Amino acid sequence: MGRFVYVAYDGAGSRHEGDLSAFNKESAKAKLKNQGLIPVKIKEVEDAKNKSTGFSLFKPRPKLSDLEFLTSQLSLLLRNGVRIDRALYIAKTGIKNASLAGIIEDIYGEVRRGVPFSACLEKYHDIFDLLYINLVRIGEVTGELARIFDNLAANLRFRQKIITDTRQAMIYPLVIFSVCVLAVFFIFNFIVPRFSTIFSAMVNIPGYTKIFLTISALFRKYQYFLFPAIIGVVLVGRNYRKNDYLKKLVDVMVLRIPVIRGLFYKLENLRFASSLAVLLESRVVLSEALDHSVRLVGNTYIRKKLLVVKKEVREGKSLSEAISKTGLLAVEFNALIEVGEETGGLAAVFKEIEGRLRTQYEVMVTDIITLIEPIMIIVMGLIVGSLVVVMLLSIVSVSDISF
Repeated sequence: MGRFVYVAYDGAGSRHEGDLSAFNKESAKAKLKNQGLIPVKIKEVEDAKNKSTGFSLFKPRPKLSDLEFLTSQLSLLLRNGVRIDRALYIAKTGIKNASLAGIIEDIYGEVRRGVPFSACLEKYHDIFDLLYINLVRIGEVTGELARIFDNLAANLRFRQKIITDTRQAMIYPLVIFSVCVLAVFFIFNFIVPRFSTIFSAMVNIPGYTKIFLTISALFRKYQYFLFPAIIGVVLVGRNYRKNDYLKKLVDVMVLRIPVIRGLFYKLENLRFASSLAVLLESRVVLSEALDHSVRLVGNTYIRKKLLVVKKEVREGKSLSEAISKTGLLAVEFNALIEVGEETGGLAAVFKEIEGRLRTQYEVMVTDIITLIEPIMIIVMGLIVGSLVVVMLLSIVSVSDISF
């Protein structure tokens, strides 16, 4: 998307100047007309975001916790009757993240010049996702920005909790794995070389000792490639989503792993239900709410199924019927959705589903951690123990081997 500066007039004849994101000039004109403005000049320029924020080592990228703090502040200020421009000015003084503070300062200046808040957020679509931007736009139209920000803050808190829980779940296995790697590194680099001098003069040594010494020699020879390899794996893991083929492959593979398959299904269903609950609570029509919620689902395989649901709902099928065919949600949830459609309380239903899925997800994470801990200890014991046993057997066999 490109950046366009414009000059436009509203119905009262007031002049408006600003900039917005759009695919082309026609798209920019359409956006301005949707805002009730008549454009008289539109010109494409360099994206202001690149000039004003440019993330660097000195300006770390905003975290979800930073966005949640900002959104909660705006919700509180707007509920107390503070204007949006004044609310932005007050909120930015409490933001610790330098990048986000710079973004809000830029947005504050744009809003003061009459640019809609949602249009300003579009400049930073890599920070504020589609759900955030579209809900703010809806809040501007309906005059319920305070309630919108309240819902968004709750959604951001929930997403932050998922990330925190997942990281905490990985701490113990990573510690065990690191200890195991360090133990192997120490044995192969400091213990085995001393024994190898003893066995080097022997004619006949046991087969397991030969294998042990060969593995140790190979490890010492190639260990310096281990660290770059780990960095490479981490970089691929962080950027694989940019490659469509690789992302689809990984998304399908994780859903075939017995232990974590259920966890990924729960997580994606939770994202879908929570975003749908927020949108429906904000009085977004179902078809549009489905459109935004499906985009937030990360797994391409699950998203493909939900796209079918969206298509069938647009064609006139009930949501409960369309979702039940995918098998993504449990039977009891399908029944709740059916009741919600009959009573007109879908927002409350998806809020309830979100709560239940959240509880199930947390229980599942706890169970997996409980399962992983003993498995990691056993694996570590087997690896390190096997090395120690082989060394001891090799030492014992020295007295039986002729030189």
